[in-house]
Amino acid sequence: MGSFKCLMKEFGPALHYFADSMTGNRQEAEEIVSDVFIKIWQQRENLPPPGNIKFYLFKAVKNTALNYLKSKDRRASHHSAWEVQVKRLQGRNPEEIMISKEEVTSIQSVIRGLPPRCRQIFILVKEDGLTYEQVAHLLDISKATVNVQMTLAMKKIWGALDTALKVSHS
Repeated sequence: MGSFKCLMKEFGPALHYFADSMTGNRQEAEEIVSDVFIKIWQQRENLPPPGNIKFYLFKAVKNTALNYLKSKDRRASHHSAWEVQVKRLQGRNPEEIMISKEEVTSIQSVIRGLPPRCRQIFILVKEDGLTYEQVAHLLDISKATVNVQMTLAMKKIWGALDTALKVSHS
């Protein structure tokens, strides 16, 4: 049971965030992630090797969320279901520690302003640590599309950071 609790603690927040980005509802996201963890506990003997567990969990949450939306006949009303809101805590990763609060705010503003799919891809890669290939498979898009979207996101972020640095050093 200890390793299962570790699994929930390590991946729970990112999975809740992902499910919420699909449903637009925190309570539904909680229910979806709980359902996934219950199924995993019930089928724990058949889990993939530890190296694949993160992708496996994201895929399970995606499938459960899509089934939930479909069963509730709400898919059409969720045209922005893939919208991701950037709510990550500041200073969570080493890159943010090395830049000023104003620069972090500027970058977060740029991330919030990215198109929904671009923002979702950026968060799955940079925040959740999935590979381009895993994101492509998870979202049913090509790896090239993931690359294009990441390039777009990084150009916008670097542009904002470059502007912030020029202003702060002038």
